[in-house]
Amino acid sequence: MVKKVQAMTHQPLQSIKNNISSEQLLNDLHYQQSKQIIQALLNKGLISTTEFKEIDDLNKQSFPPLLGPENIDTSRF
Repeated sequence: MVKKVQAMTHQPLQSIKNNISSEQLLNDLHYQQSKQIIQALLNKGLISTTEFKEIDDLNKQSFPPLLGPENIDTSRF
């Protein structure tokens, strides 16, 4: 069986200027990496939920994520 492929048309990509600096990108990357590490520690039972939240709060201060600490919800952990 041969599938027929239809040509797709799309809008050209448009540049969006949002002035995100390299430092902001690195901070976000470091925050996301640190969150993955502490999540793994929590999942393995090596830290408590309270410790997770405390460490996450410190990480948000050290590495402000792009969304901003006020937009990150860790209440479900």
